[in-house]
Amino acid sequence: MKLEITIPCHNEAHRLEAGFAKLAEWLRQHPRIAADTTLVIADNGSTDATLEIANRLAPGSPVPCRVRHLDRAGLALALRDAWDSSEADIIGYADTDMATDPEHLLEVVERFQDANVLAVNGSRWLKASVVSKRSLKRRVCSRLLRMGIGFLTGIHATDIACGFKFFRRSWYAQWSGKVFSEQFFLGGELLYLAQRRGPGSVVELPLRWNDQPGSRINIKSAMLSYWDGIQKLRRHKKNLR
Repeated sequence: MKLEITIPCHNEAHRLEAGFAKLAEWLRQHPRIAADTTLVIADNGSTDATLEIANRLAPGSPVPCRVRHLDRAGLALALRDAWDSSEADIIGYADTDMATDPEHLLEVVERFQDANVLAVNGSRWLKASVVSKRSLKRRVCSRLLRMGIGFLTGIHATDIACGFKFFRRSWYAQWSGKVFSEQFFLGGELLYLAQRRGPGSVVELPLRWNDQPGSRINIKSAMLSYWDGIQKLRRHKKNLR
């Protein structure tokens, strides 16, 4: 089963190399999963040296690594560009800083052995999750987001904002031309679509997650983007058949 991990990057020159090195070292230590893994560094609208660093890192990757570039910024745009050009069985993404322990990739592959599983969602809110160094501000915003999304959309997932999500590509291909997200809400949109298949279609993993310094996410902007995604999903539900 082929796995492709996308690393979306927007002005991540300050931490792309360290995060990539962490993932690369883990793959070197796990040759069995590395044999079926490819990477994508998906630069979107960066104005710093992100693309230059990506092009330098890719040839030294322990697994095949391709670099994608979009002139326009947008997390979902970068993911959709990478996934629409993928030939893997499982597609997904991890944050540039590798805040999520790469060891969870073993669980991701294992869960997709069940043909009923369409999506695997990493969660920092499950009882078994181990989360460290997360600021109070980010915890509060994440909890409010979780509650609001669940109430307004009916999405059952416990962590929409976590950057560790994977999907069965053959299923995603059926929806790639219909999804609307351009920024942060793509994960929520796809989890909503996957859960409609019925019990067992979405699996959540408790994560070991360690917040890394250097995040430049504007929380206010991100929250507004999620709110926009919620409203669009509510309006488009009847068209997502």
